[in-house]
Amino acid sequence: MKYKESEVIDIISTITDKDPLEILNVWNDKKANTPLDLEKRKYDHFVYSFPMIVGDEEVATITLVDLYGGDLNSKEPDLMQKYFGHKKYNESWYTFSHDSYLSCYLTIHKDFELPEVVEEFYGQKFNGLDAEGQPFEFEVSYGYPKEVKNQHLFGQWVSSRTYRFDNDVNIEVERMNGWSLGDKINENIKNRINERDNIKNSI
Repeated sequence: MKYKESEVIDIISTITDKDPLEILNVWNDKKANTPLDLEKRKYDHFVYSFPMIVGDEEVATITLVDLYGGDLNSKEPDLMQKYFGHKKYNESWYTFSHDSYLSCYLTIHKDFELPEVVEEFYGQKFNGLDAEGQPFEFEVSYGYPKEVKNQHLFGQWVSSRTYRFDNDVNIEVERMNGWSLGDKINENIKNRINERDNIKNSI
């Protein structure tokens, strides 16, 4: 049986005087930092994260992942929580493309502003490197042209292949070479645990 987060908090509240949200977050962090058993299943699915750099600052991270088909769709929340960590997973925006069959996550680290293409429509082209060091290009845009005569420009930036997020950001990117999901999840978990231990030891 599955419970909503609010229901879990109510249940925890009945058995302890401690902050139920804090207890739930500790549990979620522990769950997110439990490695996958790759002896049982390899999870050889595509995943790749790359930075969005504006003005020499990494303002966001974009992650593409292939979990389409089979039984992994239902496991995506757990797998991606392990990939990102509980906090970053909750902070990331999500969308799915039926053109590429890839999920796209947008993790914004700080507010950013792109050049104005035309009034009220903003966009910029970026270059990145994939997991094998090969270059690729991606476009990011938001807003909508104010003038009717300029509305055709929206179609030049946003197509059926574009990942469109609820926060009005659009990302169009070609598929590139990435990592094996299971291996990368366990690598990320190991790095998070090492960072946490180093912080504890430095206090």
